[in-house]
Amino acid sequence: MPPNPDELLAEFKNYKALMNQEMPSVMQRLDDLFQVSLADGALSLKEKELITLAISVATHCEPCTLVHVEKSLAAGATEAEILEACGVAIAMGGGPAMASVSVILQFFERRPAPGAGAS
Repeated sequence: MPPNPDELLAEFKNYKALMNQEMPSVMQRLDDLFQVSLADGALSLKEKELITLAISVATHCEPCTLVHVEKSLAAGATEAEILEACGVAIAMGGGPAMASVSVILQFFERRPAPGAGAS
């Protein structure tokens, strides 16, 4: 069974905060690289997040995958677009990449449906 996506994401964020504290120069440079790389340009933030998500799936980085699922959604991506990006990752990464998609499906199962709770 894949790890609980909520716990995996929380653990990653906790350790990232510790890395920020213990390795501030490295982490600041990494954050700067992400800021520059994901800035709007010829590709939108949403497109770049979907690319980043697909790379995360293809390289089997489940914490990265979950972070970029959240960021893709925040940038306006739909679940269908996210799963299509996963399909591209599977085409490039084969069975191991396909196995990494289960954490995304669990993430979707755990989050409220769009519009849920609104009365």
